[in-house]
Amino acid sequence: MNKSKMLNAYKTVNNLKKPQTTEAHSDQSTARLYRSEYDEKLIKDYHFAKFQKNLDQIQNNPEVAKLLEKPEWNEEDIKTLLASFR
Repeated sequence: MNKSKMLNAYKTVNNLKKPQTTEAHSDQSTARLYRSEYDEKLIKDYHFAKFQKNLDQIQNNPEVAKLLEKPEWNEEDIKTLLASFR
């Protein structure tokens, strides 16, 4: 890839990041995802707690620890790892 094509690719990406119209931007500000700040905090805290629980289960799982120490994995190892993530 030559320099001009690379620079054009960056320009294209930068243009995609800019808001297309101010009208679309104003619609986003009026449409709220959460009903109130309390609801937003409650939902985010709930999801963070779920994440922390799942992280703790994975970190304290002896099967996962054994898998991470193995240099080569087979199909059974991958299935075990995926099952532990569920």
